[in-house]
Amino acid sequence: MADQKFSKIELNNEEEQVVDARSPVFPSDLKKEQSMTKEEGKHPKEKDSPLEKNSVLHKEKKKKWPKIAGLVFLGLFLFVLAISIPVAILAGPTIVSAKKTYGLVREAYEFGKNQDLVKAEEKLVETRISLEETQQKYNKLSWTKFVPGLHLYYLDGKRGLEAALAGIEAAEILLEAITPYADVLGFKGQGSFMGGTAEDRIARAVQTLDKITPEIDRVAEKLKVAEANISQISSNRYPESFQGKKIRENIDKAKEIVLAANLAMTDAKPILEVLPSILGHPEGKKYLVIFQNDGELRPTGGFMTAYAVLAVDTGKVKAEKSDDIYGLDRKFGRDLPAPEPIKKYLPLVYSWHLRDMNLSPDFKESMMTFDKYYSELPGEHQVDGIITVDTKVLKDLIDVLGPIEVSGFGKFTTEEDPRCNIPQVICELEFIVDKPLATHVSDRKSTILGPMMQEILYKALGSGRGQWGEIIKTGYNLLEEKHILVYFKDDKAQEAAEKFGIAGRVKDYKADFFMVNDTNFGGAKSNLYVVQEVEQEIEVKEDGTIQKKVSLVYIHPEPADDCNLESGGLCLSGILRNWFRVYVPEGSKLIEGLGSEVEIETSQDLGKTVFEGFFTLRPESRAKVILTYELPFKYEESEGCKQFIQKQPGTKEPKYTIYFGNKEEKFGLNKDKEIVF
Repeated sequence: MADQKFSKIELNNEEEQVVDARSPVFPSDLKKEQSMTKEEGKHPKEKDSPLEKNSVLHKEKKKKWPKIAGLVFLGLFLFVLAISIPVAILAGPTIVSAKKTYGLVREAYEFGKNQDLVKAEEKLVETRISLEETQQKYNKLSWTKFVPGLHLYYLDGKRGLEAALAGIEAAEILLEAITPYADVLGFKGQGSFMGGTAEDRIARAVQTLDKITPEIDRVAEKLKVAEANISQISSNRYPESFQGKKIRENIDKAKEIVLAANLAMTDAKPILEVLPSILGHPEGKKYLVIFQNDGELRPTGGFMTAYAVLAVDTGKVKAEKSDDIYGLDRKFGRDLPAPEPIKKYLPLVYSWHLRDMNLSPDFKESMMTFDKYYSELPGEHQVDGIITVDTKVLKDLIDVLGPIEVSGFGKFTTEEDPRCNIPQVICELEFIVDKPLATHVSDRKSTILGPMMQEILYKALGSGRGQWGEIIKTGYNLLEEKHILVYFKDDKAQEAAEKFGIAGRVKDYKADFFMVNDTNFGGAKSNLYVVQEVEQEIEVKEDGTIQKKVSLVYIHPEPADDCNLESGGLCLSGILRNWFRVYVPEGSKLIEGLGSEVEIETSQDLGKTVFEGFFTLRPESRAKVILTYELPFKYEESEGCKQFIQKQPGTKEPKYTIYFGNKEEKFGLNKDKEIVF
């Protein structure tokens, strides 16, 4: 299309030249001219003088150039016309067929999104047939691959169709693989594990999960074919948009989707291989589940306040014990010197307790430290791994399942509770865990988590198949957003969890890296209300040096609570004592730091450079930290400006704004995100 447009422009220009020039000279005109010369009294054979001869030759050349130009551009016009007419005739049916195929793809996607495997599979079959018909029609344009310029667009179309076919075949294989598990996963379709209780069906499904792995390999092979084809299509050959539809953006988006799908299959295979073992087949497993209160934010997602031990046997889950984290610390009884940040920012705490051992933002590092001392405690269960959950896990699951009743504690819902201006389940847990009562608080605190988790499990297993799909989707989102984190002692299981992105590791990234990690050393649950905003201004100097100015804004909109323990008030909205750390590429240099109550220090941790400081934030106020620093590498135009932004576990959705030149991007950081300018 672009080449045709270019040819038309050239032709229009030449047409203007022909109109302005003298008319072309033909043989008949020459004879007529000779006759006219005789009548004027000059013999045609009579020799001219050299001056006259040169003048005649000059005039004849002036007459020939317009003639040649006219013939050349007439030929060019006829050539373009000869190509355009058959292309238009042949492309018409191809376009109609392609639109039909696209419509079927959209229908199949909608059925898949609505968990209707039967309808999705039917539409995929229709889509594949329609796509093959489109390919046959498109093949009639194959002669255009010999036309300079036009051949690039023909090849792009051919690659796009081949990528689409490979993608559809991958989807068909995947649907065929998961159909036997339809009833267990909550999809619409006839699965192979019908009958018996929900636990029985899950147990039988777990025993056969190893059959899915070979199918994942087949899906991955098809996706590799799709990626190999679509990666060769250059979006730069196409306009930004055409007839109101975005062209370049859609091509780039298609590439991203195929690449993401390919990576997902690659990352999913290891976790699927170890999933039966993680779910207790053939040997049962025990996991320590720790409740992290994200209202009091800590490096791995929240203050570790309570725990439960879950036994898992071939997919069947049972809570064996639950207790208050302070109960473990009473057993611990060791006088370990507190690390420097605790001594510096946590008032009157001189020893290192189990409840404060999640100081590293790398979840594995923190849990290895915690488990080292937990495993030495007398009378405690030896576990195969540690799983942490925060308040959003409880809220989101109750959103799906509906209100739950926990014996001795009453009803829990997600409705707004006027006592705290947060969901009732979270507010009530705060009253149970932290409000001073006439009875011994730990008696209630130690027995709530296990029964609540068990009740959620029972309700999930007793729900209809229509809810299971939503439960699984919710669970996956919670893992992806780091509200659930896992650490396994088994190396293979841990490696699989890391590849799948659910292990809370700090990522090794070759370009620009950015992560804000906050620690609430104030005791109040201010993070239930505090809103965080991050702004980055990225500037490239003339020599390629990259300088960044980062603004961290913390807003505490809620009025202060009565935090006097003697008055018996529930202290949620109190003073936030925040130790902040900003992780950036190793070797970055701090130029200026503002907004900290102590001097901002530069250190090294987890293969990153860290800028750290401290501030206090009172209710109904705001704080701002500004960091200006230089990255350790220079800008390469061929590479663009790449940045990986890592989300701190337990945070809700900090608002980000990034400026790069005249470009701007805004988003809520609900999971790790890569930005490319």
